Amino acid sequence: MGKPLAGDSGKNTGSFMMEPLVSIIIPAFNYGHLIVETLQSIIKQRYLHWECIIIDDGSTDHTAEVVAGFIAAHPTYRITFHPVKNGGTSAAKNAGIRLAKGKYLQFLDADDLLSAEKLSIQVALAETSGAGLVFSKAVFFTGEATAREEIQKYPAGFLAAETLSDVELLKRQVTNNILTINSPLVKKELIIAAGLFDQDLKNNEDWLLWFKVAMHHPHFIFDGDDRSCALIRVHGKSAINNKRNMFLGEVVVRNHMDQALSTLQDPKAMAWLKKLNLDLLALHEVRSLGVLKAFGYIFSNFVKNPLQEWPLLKKGMLKLGIRMYKTIR
Repeated sequence: MGKPLAGDSGKNTGSFMMEPLVSIIIPAFNYGHLIVETLQSIIKQRYLHWECIIIDDGSTDHTAEVVAGFIAAHPTYRITFHPVKNGGTSAAKNAGIRLAKGKYLQFLDADDLLSAEKLSIQVALAETSGAGLVFSKAVFFTGEATAREEIQKYPAGFLAAETLSDVELLKRQVTNNILTINSPLVKKELIIAAGLFDQDLKNNEDWLLWFKVAMHHPHFIFDGDDRSCALIRVHGKSAINNKRNMFLGEVVVRNHMDQALSTLQDPKAMAWLKKLNLDLLALHEVRSLGVLKAFGYIFSNFVKNPLQEWPLLKKGMLKLGIRMYKTIR
């Protein structure tokens, strides 16, 4: 259980009976060299009513010893360690969800951090608004937590930085993954309704989950507070650096999206979003995977409606040209 920090005003030391429990879920695989910084960011949270569930996904390094030492050195905090057979990050997170007792879930990779005010700001906003999901900005960094260097990982507008609802939310999610894994605070009941993480996916599993959550609850609130942020470490082992797996994962995600969008009650919105998703899938395949299949889709649409589909054909040809240039360079 969290405890007051040195210099705390005492405002967060009231009865926990009045505060919803937040379950922080950390999947860990061979991050013994970084997980202490992650845990330190948790015990520095100004919000006190949390539990931390670490799922060790079959680590072969010293993660277990490092975490045991941290727990022993901080006995007043509710941090638990659960070793499981290696099954991948999705299976590890699902194991954490099943153990979680909190009203809200906070996912956190074992090499990433949370700002000290994140939980307090997001819980307050979620409780006052009745929101099912509140998300923060994401800050990417390299180096040590105490001397980190912030970097720009994605172009402006790629990640969401505003409250989104209904068709606009689904449009943004179909376009790309607009949330990092540790950006949202989300009600556990929504994650259960969405069917948890797809354990067959090794990359982009969070993208698919947030999309499924939006299909159940199409209203994501951006907290808009600079004190609330998800801090994502970029290094050689970062999942976002494994491009081949990310490419393959996107195909799986978009196929799931196509099926899910068929259930929308608004026929116009369904048709428009499904077309957008399939267009983006074709462009993705041109860029990274099956060129013939992709251009089969693009040319078929172009023949039916040349004027409307010309922009898609032009984008496809441009991406093919870039791919060929990179191949022969």
